[in-house]
Amino acid sequence: MTRSASILISTSLFIAAASFTPASAAIQTVTSKPTLESLAPGQSVLFDDKKCPSGMIAKYSKAQKRSSMKRTCVHQ
Repeated sequence: MTRSASILISTSLFIAAASFTPASAAIQTVTSKPTLESLAPGQSVLFDDKKCPSGMIAKYSKAQKRSSMKRTCVHQ
């Protein structure tokens, strides 16, 4: 009983620690407008192009297997 409880606690602590990484760590904010050449396939960056509503910022993403870029507004 004690061994299974300790395994359960360690597993839940590991999962909690792994999911604690902030979203901002994965996507960086850049100061110049991204281009197809400046982004790696599958990469996303944030850029304030002043076209999104208040409290939001533009997220530019390059497609994994195509040479296209997608722009969406996301909350900061």
